[in-house]
Amino acid sequence: MDDIAANKLDYSAITKTLRPGDMKYKDHNGDGKITPDDKVRRDKNSDPTFQGGFNFSLSYKDFDLSVLFQGATGGEIRVGTDESGSIGNFLEEFYDKRWSITNPSSEYPRLTDRSNQYYSYNNTYWMRSTDYLRLKNVELGYNLPSTICDKIGIGSLRVYANGMNLVTWSKLKMYDPEAVNALGQYYPQARLLNAGVLLSF
Repeated sequence: MDDIAANKLDYSAITKTLRPGDMKYKDHNGDGKITPDDKVRRDKNSDPTFQGGFNFSLSYKDFDLSVLFQGATGGEIRVGTDESGSIGNFLEEFYDKRWSITNPSSEYPRLTDRSNQYYSYNNTYWMRSTDYLRLKNVELGYNLPSTICDKIGIGSLRVYANGMNLVTWSKLKMYDPEAVNALGQYYPQARLLNAGVLLSF
């Protein structure tokens, strides 16, 4: 309450009542009011400025290994809480670290519903970098030597194991960094493990 009492900015253009745990806005144009005139154009969006990958293959005798990394940098996504509250669950991070009387956080705001807040939509607090590096695919294989295949009457035999989406390095923990939906309404990429045998006669 002391912060609210000490506040000198006019928030009346976006809310009628300031409450403990509300988010503070920056008065960009310096007119003493928080209004749409304080919006600032950003130089980023959900499209990365760079996307790429690299792969390499190794072989030793009858063994082979292939590895694929992919990544992106320069993009960002809004982590939306629009459907939290009475119509949906809260994201774990914002729930666990929320402002409260016993946890007067200066980083995380109070929990909100659509009708009692003004700050869960378009502001930079909810923007998160989607930079990432992902170990996309690894495959290890073994090819039975042709001399043995000839002896047992087969053309070839390959045994392999592979994995997809094994590890992702990203500061964005609550969403997949390749997600394009701010509300988390997407099917996450699955981690897949496979093993098999390729046999020919």
